[in-house]
Formats: sequence, C-alpha cells, structure tokens
Amino acid sequence: MWNMLGLVGLVCLLHGSTGSRAMAQGFSTRFDTIGSGYYQVGWAVLENDSGEFIISSNGGWVDWVDSLYYSSTVTLLIVDASGEIVNADHIYTTTLLTYPGMMGSMVRLSDGRFVIGGSTFAAGWIQVPALYWFNANGEAIGIVQIDTLTDYLGRQIGRANDGGFVLVGDAYINEVHQGFLLKTDSAGLLQWVRTYGTEQGEDYLFAVDSAPGGGYYLGGVKGVGTDSYDPWLMRCDSLGNVQWEITNGTQFADLGRAAVTTLADGNFVYGSGLPNGIASDHQPQLVKVDSLGTVLWDMAYDTASFTAIVNQVKEVAPGGDLISCGFSQPITPYNDGFLLRTTSEGDSIWLRHYWYTDSVTHNSTGIFNDVTPTSDGGFIAVGAVYGAIDGVEPSGSNQDVWVLKVDSLGCIIPGCDDFSTVITVQATNLKDALVVYPNPAHGGTTVKVTLPSNSPLLGRGVGGEVDLRLRLVSAQGQEVLVQRAVRGENALDLGTLAGGLYHLHLTSGSTWLSGTKLIIE
Repeated sequence: MWNMLGLVGLVCLLHGSTGSRAMAQGFSTRFDTIGSGYYQVGWAVLENDSGEFIISSNGGWVDWVDSLYYSSTVTLLIVDASGEIVNADHIYTTTLLTYPGMMGSMVRLSDGRFVIGGSTFAAGWIQVPALYWFNANGEAIGIVQIDTLTDYLGRQIGRANDGGFVLVGDAYINEVHQGFLLKTDSAGLLQWVRTYGTEQGEDYLFAVDSAPGGGYYLGGVKGVGTDSYDPWLMRCDSLGNVQWEITNGTQFADLGRAAVTTLADGNFVYGSGLPNGIASDHQPQLVKVDSLGTVLWDMAYDTASFTAIVNQVKEVAPGGDLISCGFSQPITPYNDGFLLRTTSEGDSIWLRHYWYTDSVTHNSTGIFNDVTPTSDGGFIAVGAVYGAIDGVEPSGSNQDVWVLKVDSLGCIIPGCDDFSTVITVQATNLKDALVVYPNPAHGGTTVKVTLPSNSPLLGRGVGGEVDLRLRLVSAQGQEVLVQRAVRGENALDLGTLAGGLYHLHLTSGSTWLSGTKLIIE
C-alpha cells in the first residue's frame, strides 16, 4: 500500500518518436470509490471488447484498529473511453482483509468474467491465497480461498493452459520468505504448489507468464546479502518443476520485481531498476531473455534518480514495440509515474514522467503499477496519486486510484510531441487553464489563460510565466502557430490557417501545461 507524500510530474525526456502515430484523446483522473480519507491504489488494467477499461484496486475500509492492516476491500472499476465510471463494485467482508495482488494481477475469462489473484488476511495476520471473482458487468461474485496454505501471499495471477489459474507470491516458511507457484483448476481449487529459493535467503516472486511448451516464466527477487536483492528469473514446466533459473544483478543494491512478460517470439522481457553505482541512484531497466535463460539485451533509460523502477512491461503488438511503466524520484523522496516506449530491441522511442494535478491538488505525487496498449493505438496506465510535494494536504485530498490514458506518443492532448521547442515536463489535468471563445472560430478567437494561485510553474525545471506560449498543432501533427501568452485574455489570429481540427497547447519553456481542441471554420 502506498501511503506517502511526494511529487508527481510528466516529463517528456525524448522529443520525437519513431513509433506509429495514433492521435487519440486521453485523460488523467483519479477515482475515489470508497470515500474520502481511505487510501486506495490501482494495480491492474485491461480493455474489454466494448472499449471500456477494467481496473482492479484495493482500499482501506479498515474495521480493525491495527496498523498492519492496510486494505480490506477489493474493487473492480469499469470506466469508458472518456474516463467516466460505468460501474464500480467491491468485495468486502467484516471478517477478512482482502488484497488483490500487485502489478497486473487480473485475468479476463472467455465468458467475460474477471478473476483477480491475491490473498486474504484474517485476525492474527493469517494470510492465505485467494481468487476474487467478478462478472462481465463488473459485479462482485465472491472469493475462493486456498485455506490449506497459510502464510502464503499471492502477488500475480495468470492463466494455465488447461483453463485453470497459476498464482505466484511469497511464502513465509521457517522464518524466511521463499517464492511459490501454485496451480488451481478453473474453479480456483488447488491442484499443486511448489516453493523456490533457499531456507537461508529472502526470496520473493512477483510475476508469472506462459512459456512455450506449456510451462511458465517466473520473475521476482532473490536475497543475496543484507537488504540486497537481485532480479530472479526462472522457467518451469507445466507442473512447476524448475528447468533453469538465473539472477541478473549487480554488486550494488538492485531494485525491481522482475516484471516478466512473454513475447510473441517465445522469449520474455522483464523490468527492474538498475543501480548506477553512485549513492543509491537507479535507472529504469528493461532486459530481454531467451527461452534458455540467456540475456539477449539489457538496457537502462532516463537520468539516474533515487528509486527508479519499471513495474510492468507489455508488448505493443506481436513482434513490435514495448510499453512499460513505473516510478522514479527526481526529487527525493517524491515519486512520479512514467511511461516508456521502446522498439522491440529496447531502443528508447519516448519516456514521459507524469505530474498529477486537478481542482483539489496542483502538485501531487504518484506511481504507475500497470499499463496496457489500447485498441485506439494508445495506452492506459493505473496506479495511485497521493500527497503533495509541499506537504500541505488540501481539503478533500487523499490517496486515490490514478488512471492515465494517452495516445501513441504519450500525449493526453494530441500534439505534445510536435513543438519546435523540446518539451521536457508536462502537467496533467489543468483542464481549466485554457478557455477558447468562440470555438469553432472564424479568422480569430480569444484564449483565456487561467492558472491556479499555487501555480505548478514553480520548480521542476519550469520556465516560469514569462515564457508562457500558445502553440497550435494541426491534425497532421504540424506546429502552425506559436504566440507569447499571458494570464487572462489573449487574441489569436487564425486568418491564414485552413479550416479543420487543431489542438491548442499552453507551454512554459520546456513544460507543457494544458491543451484543448480548436476547430477553425
């Protein structure tokens, strides 16, 4: 459970892209489905056949006064393509605390039902693996617990080849943690369980995906010393027997959960956090490994910061690009969420850090736990938004589920990658910063610029109000107008421009602040 103060920002670290362009409208919003004051976090996201987004989360309907218990509800949230809630339902019981696993721990069945893999917690901190079931409309069905496995914490669920499920996590055995993989039938009834690691170490598994031939790739971390862990990768057969295992760490303190994803070529890629050997700084890391356990490539991204990690990685299309998400700390100890798109060989296309803002808070922190490609060519990520960088919590602010929808270039408003000036920072959700009238426009229009009193123009490498610019980008991705802007009304001369759809953006130096559609008739 993330319960911290800090920073959230959207930083565009690379200008331009070699990836295909899909200009789709995005959104950045937070969801509070259980009431203000209760901490919530999003863990997994899928898209259904109707273009709706299915999000798993947990939150704090805590009945027992005990600091150990950080969640007692599992929520399935359905939002539409514009970010509006379609349905939200909870699995909640006064006798158990419920935990929906971690990054990407949700599967969709052929009949439309959803299954989330995690654990339950009973009084005395007794934890057992559990599967949470929801129907195709997102309505709660119930819990299936594996009561014979006590002190087993489920982290991620996957599908088995026979229609059942596999679940990985960590088991507390003889006062140390070991990784486990269990297999259930299609109803969630236990068929077998295997444990991995050593009785002397602290070993954890966080991810599972199908491997060629009916087996599984597993990813986690292996304890290699006092408070030191290396990425830990395994391949198992269909019964959980180890075929090979490797670690891929450094002499320094590696970060990461080795979030594995199987690729169309039968190999896999995982995300982690690579130490650079200077203080405690890290860089987001992607590694591709073949089916025999040989590392094919190992890439690091971004400038190093304290605690930088990839939480999830997906293949954009079979044999194509990769999309990943995670968080970093450009200003310690404040986290921000990022998205990273690379080629299939791991070469960076773009990396953007996202800074959350809305009518309640203008400088919140946040993280991303899961990301998936969307049918319109863009991406959607989920995580949590919480706290404020200045430590001042506005009324009505608390940790909520954060959902970000972007286009193929990581833009919430299309065109953020098409400016003559390289953009390195973007704020999200300053929706009221630009008001255009008339719109549609004929020859000219007025743009009113409104920024909050506690303006996000302060800090984070922002240019300041003296560098405010209005930038107009055509639907073809061409910057056709740049004009200095001020707070208040700004006249925009459109007389030389052809009719059609444009996107108007507000920037300050290297920072993107807001954007909106503008139609010229």
